Amino acid sequence: MHKASLKIGAALMLCAFLSPAAHAKKCTTAQADAAETMVDYLDSWEKIDQARKQFGHCDEGSIAQGISEAVARRLVDNWDTLPTLANLIKKDRALKPFVMWHLNTTLDGGDLEKIQVLATSSCQPGLNKLCAELKKTAKATLKEALELSR
Repeated sequence: MHKASLKIGAALMLCAFLSPAAHAKKCTTAQADAAETMVDYLDSWEKIDQARKQFGHCDEGSIAQGISEAVARRLVDNWDTLPTLANLIKKDRALKPFVMWHLNTTLDGGDLEKIQVLATSSCQPGLNKLCAELKKTAKATLKEALELSR
């Protein structure tokens, strides 16, 4: 076998070993049921963060849609809670990509537009970077949703 083939094979094995999917925790039926129930009670950033920690491995399908809706409701209806989100992100940086991932095409276009407007016109002092990321993500998601609808 060539040295190059060995290196590629070793690299592929390493990637497979290190990939999140290789270590993904399986979502049991009981956990999925609990996560599905929990989605109805995600009325704060703390609860959304707790759901991520407890049921992140179940974050797909209707559970993911419910979490996305909870994230949108926090941002659209309770924009004044953004400092709480920022503080939680400071404690655990994994929360930010989780929130951004949930700004997706399952959300209402009007909510995505409102997030862009709020991030532009109502960003609180010290949160400019977070607001910019929220705006960018909402804008890209809205564009993606429009392209999918064509």
